[in-house]
Amino acid sequence: MARECVPYLQGCTSISRAAREGNAIFIFRGLMMPTAALLVFFWYLQSIWLKQITDKTHRSIFILGSIGALFLILYVNFLGTEGDFYQFMRRYGITFYFALTVLAQMLSIRSLQKARQTLDRQSQKYLKTQLILMILYWCLGIANVIIKATGVSWADQAENIIEWHFALYMSLYFGLTAMMWKRNNFSWRFGVSN
Repeated sequence: MARECVPYLQGCTSISRAAREGNAIFIFRGLMMPTAALLVFFWYLQSIWLKQITDKTHRSIFILGSIGALFLILYVNFLGTEGDFYQFMRRYGITFYFALTVLAQMLSIRSLQKARQTLDRQSQKYLKTQLILMILYWCLGIANVIIKATGVSWADQAENIIEWHFALYMSLYFGLTAMMWKRNNFSWRFGVSN
């Protein structure tokens, strides 16, 4: 019988390992593929919203976020496969997904900080929370490097805890952005011009 645990506190499993157990891999793949497509759409809308707020184009944010989402697809496709090549593809897929997504988030936060006077008070609070999340990313990353470098016996558990928290904080960023869109009456309409 499998033991129960809370990975956010105990680090008993990684996100990848949790997704590979039993039929979970099929559910994980089935959910992550459309999530990656939604991420591309999110970064497209984010670049439009930022242009409305700042009067500047933000193609780099869209490109970085979209490429990050494509690396997520690469990671998900190779999850659960065996061999050095597949492990290489998984490792680089997830590394580039996290790196490019965080970079797109950082650039978005920086653009909004420059134009924060155009945001309402509540959106400014959301922006401040996003900045705090960004600081947490860096703290978690530095802690992970230090823990790995020391080679302590509980390094794997600590890495798992950090991984779960990092993914959670990254996800919170998107929710805060959606709340800013709503507060600032962001609307977008799909249309075909003649």
